[in-house]
Formats: sequence, C-alpha cells, structure tokens
Amino acid sequence: MKTEKVLVSSLALILLISFTAWAQDQPQQSQPSQKEPLQRIIELVVENNPTLQSQESLIREIQQMPEPGAGFIDLKSLEAGTETEAAGIRTPLLSMSQLEQIRDKMLQRRETLEKARQAYESLKKSLVIELFTGLTDLSKLKNKKKSLNQLESFLRNRAESLSQQVKAGLEKPTTLFDLTERVMSTSMEIGNATEELKTLKLRIAITMGGDKWQELSKLLDKLK
Repeated sequence: MKTEKVLVSSLALILLISFTAWAQDQPQQSQPSQKEPLQRIIELVVENNPTLQSQESLIREIQQMPEPGAGFIDLKSLEAGTETEAAGIRTPLLSMSQLEQIRDKMLQRRETLEKARQAYESLKKSLVIELFTGLTDLSKLKNKKKSLNQLESFLRNRAESLSQQVKAGLEKPTTLFDLTERVMSTSMEIGNATEELKTLKLRIAITMGGDKWQELSKLLDKLK
C-alpha cells in the first residue's frame, strides 16, 4: 500500500510538471475541446478548487501592493544594502533608521510573496495527487469490470456448450447447475462493480469539480 501511494504521488508530480510545461507552451486561444481529457481534467480541477483560488488571490494582492519606498528611493540599492548611506543622501527627508525600516519591509514583502507561492504549489501538488489517487481507483474498477465481463462471456459460452452435452447425456445436470450459479454470481459482481464505478465517479466529480462537477463527470467518462 505504501509503495502504491509513493508511485501515485510520483506519477502525479511528473504529470503536474509536464502539464504545467505543456500549458505554458499552448496558445491562449486554445479551446478546452481541443485538449486531451486528462489534460482538461487536471486544468478544470486546479481552476475550480476554492482553496487554490483563495491562495492565488492572496498572491495577486501581495503583487499588487506597492513596494515600500517605491518612486522616491533607489530600491535595488537599498535592498542590496550596499548604498544605504547614498540612498539617505538622495532622500534627505528620511533618516537612516527609516531607510532601514523600508529595507526590512521590502525583504519581508518578498519573503511573504515567496511563501505564498510555495504554499500555492504545495496545495496544487496535493490536489493533483488526490485526483490521481481517485483516477487510479477508477481505473482499477474499470479493469475489474472488464475482466468480469470477459469471464461472464466465457462462462455463458461454456454453459451453452455444456447444456448441449447434458441434453446428449454426456454430462450430468448438476454440472450445468453449478456453472449457471457461477454465471449468476459473476453477473452480480458486474452489477456491483458498475454501481461502485458510478459512485466513485460522482464522488470525484463533486468533491473536486466545484461548480463544474457535471463537466468533470463527462470528462471522466471519456478517460480510457
């Protein structure tokens, strides 16, 4: 189980990096319908997650705030701390203590912005990992249902052949009864797997799709 979680996390991280690079290379006029379902799913989940939206808004707010001393101080020199005295000469209305305070506020602003960006990337990574965990479970259920369908088809063909042999007196009726019971059991398992698929798909869509959960549900249907 631990190895599986590590693999899912690694896959999600690789796909997240690949998706980010892919998205940056795409022209702005690209339409969602032109993208692969998996790419659109990741994009939709990231765009409609309220926590990520809130963190993204915080980053924009920090970026839009004017830097302390902007417009009347040489900010680069002040930030570097190499020309504090010269900066004070060019702005005689400010004391050296005030210049140092401005410099500290500048550094604090940069640190706050960097922490906000790191928090955003961490949240996005966790979100994508959660998404791919759900998609992995979805894929397992689909494979299970496919295998059960194949088994049921084989058993029904076998039952039909066995029925002819029973009629010809070559096999005992109990053999056919046992096989028929197995066909019914397999058919019931297929029904259960179908319901599990519907439930899991709906849970992923609602919990991760936000207001666009219906669109996400349709995209999940398109995944192979």
